[in-house]
Amino acid sequence: MNSRAILLIADDIEENKIREFELLTEAGGYTVLDTIIQRRRPDSRYYLGLGKLNEIEKMVKDLKPDVVITYHQLNPIQYVNLERKLRTRVMDRVWLILEIFEKRAGSKEAKLQIELTRLRLEIPRVREFIRLAKMGEQIGFYGGGEYAIEAYYRHMIRRASSIRRTLERIRRRRESLVMRRKDYGLPQVALTGYTSAGKTTLFNRLAREVKYVDGKPFATLDTYSRLVYFDGINAILTDTIGFIDDLPPLLIESFYATIAEVLNADLILFMMDVSDYYQEFYRKFMSSLRVFTDLGIPRDKVLPVLNKIDLVDGSSIDDKLALVKQWFSEYVMISAKLGVGIDELRKAVRGRLEALNNRKNEISKE
Repeated sequence: MNSRAILLIADDIEENKIREFELLTEAGGYTVLDTIIQRRRPDSRYYLGLGKLNEIEKMVKDLKPDVVITYHQLNPIQYVNLERKLRTRVMDRVWLILEIFEKRAGSKEAKLQIELTRLRLEIPRVREFIRLAKMGEQIGFYGGGEYAIEAYYRHMIRRASSIRRTLERIRRRRESLVMRRKDYGLPQVALTGYTSAGKTTLFNRLAREVKYVDGKPFATLDTYSRLVYFDGINAILTDTIGFIDDLPPLLIESFYATIAEVLNADLILFMMDVSDYYQEFYRKFMSSLRVFTDLGIPRDKVLPVLNKIDLVDGSSIDDKLALVKQWFSEYVMISAKLGVGIDELRKAVRGRLEALNNRKNEISKE
């Protein structure tokens, strides 16, 4: 049986972001009892205003949720104050995403990355608990004794340092593997894009794999690489984690290894769900472009792949194509599920990789 959650949003955000928040909550294994929105900036001490918070307090007593989840990342003071006030477990959207990551992570690297991010989130909170304890205050809904918390704090610091060292060794091995692939002359192709766009479905079709697909956010956490034949050229195809709006830099940084696969790729297949209505397509498209910009990825390394064309008609796709054409000179339309357009995609990838190889040969001659 799923745990039950009440969602809190302190901002005037778009309806599609609210729905995405609810879908994330469901993907985390929670049933959403209610979504409470206060269309104002988050309060610095309680996240919501005290008047609205008093209403939530009564709701929590009546509905008895297992957790209250906020859309924005909570600072340590907000976290402590909310748990004191509501007398139930409180977490934010960042922590929710980490829970989803934790449930779906398979490799040692992914699990260590998740644990490190948890520690980096929890250390400031425990530091705040210790500060309050030294002031003689009750230190939160789940607070233990002052000395126990200080011992736990020291343990977290040591554990975070140990994980960083281990991850650094894993990253060096991964970089060595990437260099060996390049030495073999095999081009690198990365599948990326907004979460739930159908990346893993396409990976399964191209690589003849049966990786887990469920249509929910973050079904893929680990990177998977396979040798794939692209109409005359062999290349290493890597499936990567999906993007999502308002993903804090802390989460992006903790999954450096996944992003490194994108950075090291010769070609990036940028997946988009073309069946989304225009406003949603626009939001996801622009959010993904921001990620590419933040990572310093040039546009000529990116090939948009518009998926799920079997779910749209010609009249509803024109405005989306116009948006894509504003940013890219080439794109491919497919249905990864039905196999429509896959041959065209293979040819487009081959063309890009041949052009890349020709440029490399010209540079070597110079």
